[in-house]
Amino acid sequence: MRTTILRTFLLSTCLAHAALAGVGCATAEDDGDLEDVDGVGKGDGWNTTSPERLADIPFYFSVPKAAVVTPLQRQLYPYPTLWNKSTHGDEVGLRVIAVRQGASVPERKTARRDMARKLAAAGVLQDGDIVLTFRPELADTMAYPHIQMGSTHAGLVYTDGGAAYNIDSPLDGQYVGQFDTSHYAGDGGDDAGTDALHIVRPRVMNDNRRASLREWVGALKRNLPRINGQRAQVKFQSDYLVPAFVSHGMTTKQTVTTLGKIILETDTTTKLPMYCSEFAWHMIALSGCTADEIRSAPASGADCVGEAFAPMGLAATSEREIGIAEGPLLSLMALPADRRPGLVSMIFSNDGGGNLSSGHRAVAEAVSELMVPLSVLYTDRADGKTVAETARTAAEINIKVPPNYSPTAYLVAAMGDGATRPTDYVATIAFVNGATYDKAKVIAQQPVP
Repeated sequence: MRTTILRTFLLSTCLAHAALAGVGCATAEDDGDLEDVDGVGKGDGWNTTSPERLADIPFYFSVPKAAVVTPLQRQLYPYPTLWNKSTHGDEVGLRVIAVRQGASVPERKTARRDMARKLAAAGVLQDGDIVLTFRPELADTMAYPHIQMGSTHAGLVYTDGGAAYNIDSPLDGQYVGQFDTSHYAGDGGDDAGTDALHIVRPRVMNDNRRASLREWVGALKRNLPRINGQRAQVKFQSDYLVPAFVSHGMTTKQTVTTLGKIILETDTTTKLPMYCSEFAWHMIALSGCTADEIRSAPASGADCVGEAFAPMGLAATSEREIGIAEGPLLSLMALPADRRPGLVSMIFSNDGGGNLSSGHRAVAEAVSELMVPLSVLYTDRADGKTVAETARTAAEINIKVPPNYSPTAYLVAAMGDGATRPTDYVATIAFVNGATYDKAKVIAQQPVP
């Protein structure tokens, strides 16, 4: 039972019926988009009666304003940018770039392609950025999507000809394109796409590594028909509990090196399946290497491998750590102390379960046991206990769970101490209708971090 609970919790992209099957982002063989967490008719979540916000985003789906420090050259792109403060205080929220879209699938695709060109030209989207699928409509539902901060998928950004593109596991037609495939733009049927994307930037990326990443992506795309054709070497990994370095008994340096050799086709036999955020993490680490360094690497792995961050546990046992499950906690701690205790129950409430499918509710029941110690940890921290004082609870949560790099990990890592955090939150892209876009232009006249 314990293994099932932990596996389900780590399947941050396994909401709805996909989670019940133990499947993550989707595989090339699956019918439909298994990451369509809401099914037919899901809303985009960008609506509110408040004149001060585009959406009613709770604190547990927000980031601390103090963590929003990446500069934006707003004069270089045409979209309004605003601070969407949370419903629980201005101290946390989202820096939103609003992009107008039409209702039809062709219009949605056009909006995303235009966005990819314009934001890349302005430096808002860069090689090596992580784009997280964000589902604001999962607020006020159940504890497990709250802990995941509404993030359900991780895509990897690269540029070509000055425009941004995405290459995501499972490396198929639903996920690889210019943010215009069915996962992103919808298909006019069961998959309505996604209307919100968080941009997170790993700090290890520099000009040299961006150029290197483009070369690795180019090689992968050229060789992919053979790599994932009959050889099926980098197919989708459905079990988020078992990262590749665990399942293969390797170090992360070795798995990154192996991926590089597979891309170069000097290794044509090793099977290295990966889930979406794992693939992105490996490609970023691989960007520290040249092809020659990978070809000549010893069995212990290439020394050039440079990870964006170390795989994370669920909860921090020391001040030097951040846990994958602690994103909402970091936002909670950014709010005034007198507000914190009364807000913990909102994270762990399942009162909105009736708004979700039976699949969502069944998964919530499976993870309920894990939510108990997490709620204790959150309550203790909200009451003023230190990380050291809650270390024992954190260790109990982490037991038997290998460190990981789930989609939420990228966003949580961007919420830590400014001097040492390994990633930075850049902005949230919101695709909205005409009326909401006009509202965004008004709100954008207010100060934006």
